Amino acid sequence: MLQTYKVLALVLYENGNGLATTNLVRAKDKNQAREKIRKRYMKSPGVGEVVVNMETDVIQLGPPLD
Repeated sequence: MLQTYKVLALVLYENGNGLATTNLVRAKDKNQAREKIRKRYMKSPGVGEVVVNMETDVIQLGPPLD
């Protein structure tokens, strides 16, 4: 059963710049939501690391969807 999560991610580029971004993603659980966002941003050129704190940066929105 998929649920909707709001994920705050910090994208750190190899040149020293950073970007904070908020995303909505559908996933089975918090771990899968974090991994989907991490994979999405790691595909971008020049990205060195994507930081997502499981405790505070992944928020479940609403009841589970059928």
